[in-house]
Amino acid sequence: MPVQATTRLIVDTVDHGIAGKAQIVISDGRVRLTHSGMPRQEVLFISDNREVYFIRHARKELTRVDPAVLRQSIDQFSGIAQSLMAQRETLSEEKREQLDEMLKSLGIPDPDALAGGSIKLKHLGQRGDAAGIRCQWWQIRREERAIGRSCVADNNGLGIAPADFQTLTALAAYVQELQLSASALLSSMGFVLPPLGLADSSSLPIRLEKASGTFSATLTAVDRLDVSLRLMVPQGYRIIGLPGG
Repeated sequence: MPVQATTRLIVDTVDHGIAGKAQIVISDGRVRLTHSGMPRQEVLFISDNREVYFIRHARKELTRVDPAVLRQSIDQFSGIAQSLMAQRETLSEEKREQLDEMLKSLGIPDPDALAGGSIKLKHLGQRGDAAGIRCQWWQIRREERAIGRSCVADNNGLGIAPADFQTLTALAAYVQELQLSASALLSSMGFVLPPLGLADSSSLPIRLEKASGTFSATLTAVDRLDVSLRLMVPQGYRIIGLPGG
């Protein structure tokens, strides 16, 4: 029986001027994400049930994000957010600044993100490339404001195993869904989701840039490893629940 290969993507990031490197490993319907800026931490995504695990090995703890529990947390958080935003609109500038500082101390750097809002894409008609792969640039807009741009490519360019590409597109779609509905909630937990700008289900971003210039990500390498890695949830770790879960 042939050995099932594993796909590995290397992504260079720049976050507020600090360079980093992310590694994305895809094997058997699972994705593991690690980043040099978060040593001994990883994110594990299981595509068949859309479960996500935020794993902190140094503390031997993990947060399991079950889609049903996440929806409950989002609904609860949204109610609080709507109440806060309604109050915020009636406050004086001084009081609003005090509220914003309080929200920042809770891990929500952009209070306007509490309001949510839809994301729209505009094809820019420009071509780019990353890791020698051609891509198409799309502008990402929230409401009437440009928040970033994304250069996307299909698997004709990436050339990875179809099953791994399908797993990655499932993850990307889930991230975009969370970016729309739960970015403020996850930000309060210390996890920031970039706007991906997915044009369709058959393409993936290989370059991302925030309009503010504070963040960028660029694919630099695509590897195929002739091993099948078992991306498992560690046993015996303390489980940290979601707010409202």
